[in-house]
Amino acid sequence: MSTPIRKPYEGETRRLLLAFDIGTTFSGISYSILDPGYVPEIRPVTRFPSQERVGGDTRIPTVIYYDQAGHPCAIGAETLAEGIEADAEEHGWTKAHWFKLHLRPKSRESLILQESDPVPPLPENKTVTEVLADYIHYLHRCAKQYIEETHHNGSKLWDSVQDDIIYVLTHPNGWGGPQQAQMREAAILADVIPDSDEGRSRITFVTEGEASLQFCLSNGLSISGDNEHSGVLIVDAGGGTIDVTSYRKLNDGSFEEIAIPGCYFQGSIYVTQRAEGYFHEILSGTRFKEDIPTLTTRFDRNTKHVFRKDDEPLHIHFGSHRDRDPDLNIRAGRLTLSGEVVAKFFEPSISCIVEAIKTQQQTAHFPVKSVFLVGGFSASTWLYEKVKKVIDPLGITVSRPDTHVNKAVSNGAVAFYLDGVVRARVSRLTYGIKTYVNYDPTNPSHQSRAHLVEPHSVHGKPILRNNFSCILPKDTRVKETTEFRQGFSSYSSDIREMRKKKNDILAYCGGLSHPTWINDEAEQYLSVCTVKADISSVKPEVIFSEHNRSYCCKISFDIVLQFGMTELKAQIAYWENGVEKRGPAQVVYSA
Repeated sequence: MSTPIRKPYEGETRRLLLAFDIGTTFSGISYSILDPGYVPEIRPVTRFPSQERVGGDTRIPTVIYYDQAGHPCAIGAETLAEGIEADAEEHGWTKAHWFKLHLRPKSRESLILQESDPVPPLPENKTVTEVLADYIHYLHRCAKQYIEETHHNGSKLWDSVQDDIIYVLTHPNGWGGPQQAQMREAAILADVIPDSDEGRSRITFVTEGEASLQFCLSNGLSISGDNEHSGVLIVDAGGGTIDVTSYRKLNDGSFEEIAIPGCYFQGSIYVTQRAEGYFHEILSGTRFKEDIPTLTTRFDRNTKHVFRKDDEPLHIHFGSHRDRDPDLNIRAGRLTLSGEVVAKFFEPSISCIVEAIKTQQQTAHFPVKSVFLVGGFSASTWLYEKVKKVIDPLGITVSRPDTHVNKAVSNGAVAFYLDGVVRARVSRLTYGIKTYVNYDPTNPSHQSRAHLVEPHSVHGKPILRNNFSCILPKDTRVKETTEFRQGFSSYSSDIREMRKKKNDILAYCGGLSHPTWINDEAEQYLSVCTVKADISSVKPEVIFSEHNRSYCCKISFDIVLQFGMTELKAQIAYWENGVEKRGPAQVVYSA
């Protein structure tokens, strides 16, 4: 299974495509120079300012140290400098890490299973958008320096493209419009795009699951079940989240989702958190209590990655040769952990991945025949072998790339923009609007609500409010080009009041297959976004209201929605002299 041959870039001018994969623990940058007539190449940024490792790396810590005035004083690769923790303590710096998780949606409105462990707080007087903006600004500066240093006439190259850069930002499967809006605002705050419609349009989003699929295809990785009647499951095991997405390949070489994607807070940071909890359990009340942060850091950076067998002990060096306490398994400044103990730190995350795979297998519209593990956490031999041991007997092949798992998402994000092989996606929830219906005395559902009937303010007919009009049912495969329409009629005696129209798009999160009345489960309906449109171009119809004995204006139009892309798009449609016309509509998310 591989992506179709990439075509030459068809644009008229040279452009730069930058992809930022801002992970919970580590981040990466990939890019492509788009030259007219040439086939684009995907390149990762492999060298960062202040990076001490010779030969560079594709991933840098998603960490920022702020001084007491709230200014960044060390970011990304700079935070790996020897003695940075001592400098931070001496100067009173505040560490911002795992800050991406402050964007996460409420569990009820997403596909996310929330992990109960707390997320480290943001620095005082800093919002998540501001911290994210500082990090985006840093990544942009790193990309600029790398391109200028590694390309012939790099400075001229950068100058020629810097005002029209295309950005692709990645995010977990369970995130949507509200998180995308905050990330776009962070990019504006970082001064990488202008605060204009043109500037905002230069940012595109892709889920980490879809970017991982693109990475697998771009690297020609062989996956079983390469036909229309079976699917592949991509498991992106990262620092914060486990993202699972199932696809099938169509005859034309494109792909479509075949199940609702999943997103779970059981990434590698939670293995570290469980280890830290264990250190507190055994060392609190002892003279080694102050060494818990050091033990946690060394477990996270080393021990966690080399764990392979539960019948072999592991050693964490944290103190001097004189530090010993046999009762605590501490000898010569080393804490010894049994393999069985370390295995328990991994167990919830491994179980989560196994159950997520089984859920995808059970709910997919086509049988899943293969699983591909990517992401930094998938590099764990223990995790991979435990997952494989359970899943292989189910008739599902479990594989992982032998190299480059760390750059899967950033490289895949560039491939997403260039190749865009996913043509259909599965709706995560049931979407619709709040409306009214004409009262039908023969309908039992209406009869039970007879006490809520009221006359329409214009035509006077009996109506029932708080009806949920479904636009898109949950678990529906939606092509990128598919449009969903909802008709509206607006009445007013003052035409000036009819120039603007806004409507909330609701998501139903309950268990009913055909939700109808909002009042029955009010807590299960969430406002996803508001669609705003200028309808002043729609010609009004003057009608006479028998109910009010007066004339008023009526405007009829449709709101047209596209759910099949990585972002919700909206337009208005109306008819004029027998011809359908379109106008822009804005999708607005509340903060």
